[in-house]
Amino acid sequence: MLRALTGWRVAEAVTFGGGSAMANQAIEVIEDADWAAPPPRIALIQDGSQPPITEHLRFLRAVRAAAGDYAQIVLALVGDPDGDDPLPPIDAFDFSDWQRKIEQMADPYLRLEMLAPGEPGAADEEDR
Repeated sequence: MLRALTGWRVAEAVTFGGGSAMANQAIEVIEDADWAAPPPRIALIQDGSQPPITEHLRFLRAVRAAAGDYAQIVLALVGDPDGDDPLPPIDAFDFSDWQRKIEQMADPYLRLEMLAPGEPGAADEEDR
């Protein structure tokens, strides 16, 4: 799904979130990476049904600091897992909430996407 979204080859994966130890490990992987071609390209998958709290934004700033000013960063949001779909689309309200926070960061090389196919709010339409 990441390759379809970004066109990037996934070279390494690491889990982040759930505490500072995991976040620090992810930052170390970024700092120690041997990038195949500059600029670095980093894709992060985040549960977008959770609001963009300070901890999430702090982590994004740490990723930026570790990767450098010109690294391309994609924050791919997924919705709350439901039934058989572990990566459902995010609803329109949650996507907009994240979008406002990402825009406030004013990072020209950080973009927000939805990992799962569909348009923001598609899940809302199905619920009606």
